[in-house]
This record gives sequence, structure tokens and C-alpha cells, in this order.
Amino acid sequence: MRIKGNITAQAGRALLIVFGCYLLGCGRTANDEANDPRRPSFEPIVGVDFYEVRRSFDNGLAYDSIGFVQEAEWHVKFTREDAIQIYVPGSDSSFNFEITHDHDSFFHFARESWKVIDLNRDSLMLQRLSLDGLRVNKMRSNVYMRFYAKDYLNGLGQSLIKLREPRRQDTLFVQEMVRRANRNLDNVDSSYSSKNYPKLASKSEILEIERRQYDSLQLISQSSAYAYLYPEYDITIHRAYKDFYHTFSVLVGPDGKLRLGKFFVMPEFVESRRRVLEGIMDVYLQNLLDITPASTLGLPHNSVVYLRVRGKMDRP
Repeated sequence: MRIKGNITAQAGRALLIVFGCYLLGCGRTANDEANDPRRPSFEPIVGVDFYEVRRSFDNGLAYDSIGFVQEAEWHVKFTREDAIQIYVPGSDSSFNFEITHDHDSFFHFARESWKVIDLNRDSLMLQRLSLDGLRVNKMRSNVYMRFYAKDYLNGLGQSLIKLREPRRQDTLFVQEMVRRANRNLDNVDSSYSSKNYPKLASKSEILEIERRQYDSLQLISQSSAYAYLYPEYDITIHRAYKDFYHTFSVLVGPDGKLRLGKFFVMPEFVESRRRVLEGIMDVYLQNLLDITPASTLGLPHNSVVYLRVRGKMDRP
């Protein structure tokens, strides 16, 4: 009975493995993929230079409600049916990637997953996919990239720079976000981030300031936009009234005025810590810094910076 039970269990496991491989496409051959009628072919566009002209969310906007912006910047060329060359923006360097077909119009290349929405010799549209294991996360797969072929661009009579500019709907959306931020100057949650984040510079020898820089290793697990969405500064104040070290956020208003943002301390010390931080801001930071507020599409607005402020009683 035990032998029969073991054989039955092994057969069951084998059946599960076969069924799992079927679901994951383990049994698909190269010939099966090549004959998939839903699979678009890159062969017609091999050798064609494509320039990205628009990158946006699925609502058609290039901006979101916190200040993140999608920017068209790619220049790509399919060098073979199964290979793509991607040029680094602002340089002559390029990277070559193999293209792996998944199923239907889904592909993998450049360490990302993609769906081909539209493909012809004049234009190309790709949807960038976010995967949770083997499933597409539909909520996060909301970025679309439109490319025009070089010859098609030349016939439009419009420069690539012009085509990449924000559209009217982007401007209207940003204007609304700016109005909201500037109506609530004391509210961190209503503030708006920007690629043109607030710039802080020392105008006194007793204050040293340095913006925190992120290396490539630190940015592996987060978007490259993190640096402008959450700008951080290290500040050292010499000849301070005492030695201290505080971390807190500051709202930089459209007029350059600083307002205290968020800080973390035990509930019973909130008010005393608030008075200390506001004193540091009023006495030192507001007077010893040159402050340039954030702006988006030329509109100055309330935005947040994150500070690590060290006070030293010594001289610089």
C-alpha cells in the first residue's frame, strides 16, 4: 500500500510539473513563438533610427501629482529581429541588448518588460510593464513611449526638441498643482516636487552646505528621479550657540521663505523641538542662505527639502 501511495504521489507531482510548465510556457519552442500570430515582427524596422517624442502616463499626462515627470529621451535602433541598440541621452555611447519574446506582443530587453502597442516604419509605441512575479501589475504598467522614425521626423518640419516639449494638458495640470501648493504653504502634503528643486547656497563663511549625491549603487533599487523628488542637504553651522544635530524637512515657498516641515521626536517633546528648529531656521538658515525656490514650467512653487543640520561652537 505504501509503494502504491508513493507511486501515486510521484505521478501527481509529475502531473503538476507538466501543468506548471504549460502555464509558464516551458513547453513552447522557438518555432511555436515564431508562428505566434499575435507576435509583431521587428524585421520591417531593422536598421531604422527611432527617436522618442513623447513619454506619458496612461492618462496622457507627462506629470504626476507629486512632481515626477516622464521625459522623452530615448534613441533606439533595432539591429536585428532579436536585438536592439539604445543610445545614451546626451552622448554618442550606446548599449546593445538581446530581445526575448515572451508571448503575444510582450518582450523583454534592457532589463525591462515591454508590450508593443503600435509598430510600423514611421512610428513605434511601447508600453513599459511592471511585473509581480509572472503577472503584469496593471496599475503600475502605465507608462507609454511614442517614437518617430528619423525620416518621418525630417518630413514633419518640426524639431525633435519642439516635439518633446510639454503639451497644453501638461501645462494646465502643472498650473493646478502649483496653485494647490502655493495655497497651502505650511502643508507638506500639498507641496509639489520639481526637477528644478529648491537650490540652497551659503552666503556666509560660518555655514557650509552640500547637497547629498547618490551613486549608481544607491539608485539601483529606486528611480533616478528620487534625487529631485527628495532633495537632501547637509548643513554645518560654525560658531553656533551650542553643539547640536537635527534632521527635519523644510518647505521652501515661492518667495524663498522657509517654513518648518516634518520632524520626528517623542510626542512629549514635539513643541520644544519645534521651537528649537524654528529658531535655527529663523536665526541661521533664512539669513545665511541664498535660496532659489523650486519651479516647474517656469512657475515658482512651494516645495520640500530634507536637511541634516549640525551646529558647532568652534570656528570654521
